[in-house]
Amino acid sequence: MKIIHTLPVMIRSECFRDDDLSMARACFESLRSSEDHLVVLYNQGCLSNDNLRALLTSCGLSAVILGHGENIGIARARQTCFEYIWKHHRDVEYISEIHVDMVFPRNWYVPLLDFLANSDEPMISPGIVTMYGELQPSGLDAVTPDDQEADLITLLGELKRDEVVEGFVHPVVHKARILREIGGYDTQFLRGKQGYEDDSLLLSYYYYMGTRTNWRPKCYLKSWVYHATMAQRMTLPDKHMEFALNEEGLIRQYGAYGLMRLSNIHRNPSAFDNLLQKIIQQ
Repeated sequence: MKIIHTLPVMIRSECFRDDDLSMARACFESLRSSEDHLVVLYNQGCLSNDNLRALLTSCGLSAVILGHGENIGIARARQTCFEYIWKHHRDVEYISEIHVDMVFPRNWYVPLLDFLANSDEPMISPGIVTMYGELQPSGLDAVTPDDQEADLITLLGELKRDEVVEGFVHPVVHKARILREIGGYDTQFLRGKQGYEDDSLLLSYYYYMGTRTNWRPKCYLKSWVYHATMAQRMTLPDKHMEFALNEEGLIRQYGAYGLMRLSNIHRNPSAFDNLLQKIIQQ
């Protein structure tokens, strides 16, 4: 086993429940088709661990379940999964971050592992197709089929090309050793349930790689995954408060210089201007 996948799982209640269960089943069944399909999950609600395990078993997926149905936030959940792997699977070479609103072709990670094994990059992403037919990170469009369980997998295979482009999307595959060296997500700063956790991790890698390299994240387009993106989290209550907590944490952790580096990483000089002005005014 070369790779272990990490996944915070949230099944929303009431009117979202059936859609979320259908989405989770599609995700789990597609993961099961790959050779390495051990997943370390963090249960963030609203299923009990027994019900979640029953769902996983029905999909034939191997999983470790952490948590007990409480939404502790993305960064804390991911970090708990990382720390479990670092403790119990010290020899695993790669760790992925995946989401429940994804559909995976068989062995989707294999080209990504081959790329990492032959490069100095600490992490790599595939290309993704969103629920709106956007091809990221290129920004182009595609027509997504109605049958996500079958024709969608065919579309993902047709998009493959042996090309590396700058950009960052989820899922992402990390070299486990380097992820451990940078410490993963620093939840002392990331106290909100969501927001800016990716930017915090990208800055950690930027400093790890050395500022002289002008490192940027990359996508290897020999692998493609369906990712609905923001399918759940943007419906949660108090999301703006949670973003604000992590915004404050990002500023405290990296300061003005870090925000300027993020603008460079994302090739968007104005992306963090508002945050930078907050620091200047303070």
